[in-house]
This record gives sequence, structure tokens and C-alpha cells, in this order.
Amino acid sequence: MTANPVTLPLSAYQAQHLRLAVDGRVATVTLNRPDKKNPLTFESYAEAEAVAQALCMETEDFARAYRAFAGKQKPVFEGN
Repeated sequence: MTANPVTLPLSAYQAQHLRLAVDGRVATVTLNRPDKKNPLTFESYAEAEAVAQALCMETEDFARAYRAFAGKQKPVFEGN
């Protein structure tokens, strides 16, 4: 298993198989290999998973959960 290749902030990440657009709290992920007819390959699945993990890590709820875990407290989620 390899480490997640997606780095934060996502605006600096250069995807190879996907196009990522973030508008407020909405992220749109689009297959972006029209020259290859947008195949679903192991690499594209791996990149999609890595982008999804990175998107979650940028949320305030993730930050709250991390702080709660580190402080051995119960997290309070607000949906953002």
C-alpha cells in the first residue's frame, strides 16, 4: 500500500486522471482522460479515493474530530 499522493491544499494538486473543481462546500470530480475514452483503471480508482480522502481532510468536521481524538474527547460534528 502506498501513501496518499494527494497533498493539501487541493488547489495545488495536479490530478492525472481526474478534474477537480471546488465551489464552496461542493466538489465536482470528473474523469479527465478523453484521449483514452475516460477508462476506469486501477490508477483512476486510486486517484479518486485519494482525492476523496483529501477532500474530507479539508473539512472543519475532520479538524474537530482530529482535535477531539488527540484530546481524548468526544467530537461534536456540525456538518461542515
